Amino acid sequence: MRPPTITAAVRVYNAEEHIGETLEGILSQTRPADEVIVVDDGSTDDTPSELERFRGDVRVVRQPNGGYADAFNRCFHEASGDYVANCDADDIWEPTKLERQVDALTTRPEIDIAFGDARFFGLKEGPYAAHSTPPGVQDKRAFARQLYRADPICASSTVIRRQLFHRVGPFRATAAPCEDYDYWLRAAASGAVFFFDPAVLLRYRAHAQQVSHNLLRMHRREYLVHKWFGDLVEKSGLARKVQARDLSNIARVLVDEGRPAEARTTFVSSLRHRPTLRVLAWVAVLSTPDRLRAPLADGLVSVKRGLISAASR
Repeated sequence: MRPPTITAAVRVYNAEEHIGETLEGILSQTRPADEVIVVDDGSTDDTPSELERFRGDVRVVRQPNGGYADAFNRCFHEASGDYVANCDADDIWEPTKLERQVDALTTRPEIDIAFGDARFFGLKEGPYAAHSTPPGVQDKRAFARQLYRADPICASSTVIRRQLFHRVGPFRATAAPCEDYDYWLRAAASGAVFFFDPAVLLRYRAHAQQVSHNLLRMHRREYLVHKWFGDLVEKSGLARKVQARDLSNIARVLVDEGRPAEARTTFVSSLRHRPTLRVLAWVAVLSTPDRLRAPLADGLVSVKRGLISAASR
C-alpha cells in the first residue's frame, strides 16, 4: 500500500516572533510533508515579512481575520493531501514527527486521527497531559469516555484524514476557544478511529498571549461542549459528573474575580448535577456576610492545598 500524502497546515495571526522557528521545524522533518500551507489570518505585524523568507518552500494563503476555526477550515479547503497535519504558529515539531505518523498510517490505514505526546516549553516546562491513553489504535467506547472527561489531544500533534473533515464538518467558531476539543468529540461521535503515539512529537510553547489564559471563558466553553456531547457517555453517568466539575471550575474563577453572587449561583448549579462536600462548603462560605466571607474562603483554600500536598507525599 502506498504511504498517504501529507499536507502540513499552519494558521498564523500576528506571530512574527515564532513563525520562523515553527516553519523551520516543519521543513526539517525526516519525512517531509508533501506540501506546506500557511493561512495568514489577517496578521497586522511583521508576520508577512517573516513568511517571505520561506517563499518557494511554503504556500501562503492570506485572508481577512476570521479567527482560529475559520483559518483551520481554510487549511483543509486548500489542502490536497490525504491527511492534514496541523501545527500552530508557535509550536515546534520534533524532527521525526511525520515519519512516525506516516509509518502508523501506512500500517493501519483505518486511522482517521493520529496524535502524539507533547511537552511544554517557554513559560512552563513539563508534560502537556498526564496520559492514561494506551498506545496504538483506541477502543472507540473507552476513548470516548476518556475524551469526554478531559481533552488529552494536543492539536499541533495531530494528523487528520481530509475526508473525515468533509464528513464531520468544519471546526465551529461557536465552540471557541475549545474548537479542537469540540471537533475531537464530534469525530468520536461519528465513529472515527483514533491512534496515539506515546512518543513526544511536539514542543508546545507556553506564553502569555495564549487564549487559554482566559480561564473563565475556557471553563464556560468546556461546559458548553460537554452539554452538547452528553449523549456520547450518557449511560455511564459520566456526563453529570463532568458537567458538575465544569460548573465548579467556573465558580472558582468567579470567586477569584470577586464575583461572589455569581459564584454561589454557579456552585448551586454544580450541586444539582452532583453533590460534593467541597462544593457544599463553598456554597456555605458564599452565603455568609461579607465581613466573614474572605477569611472563610481563604481557610477553605488552605485546607484544600494541605490535602493536595499530603496526598502528593
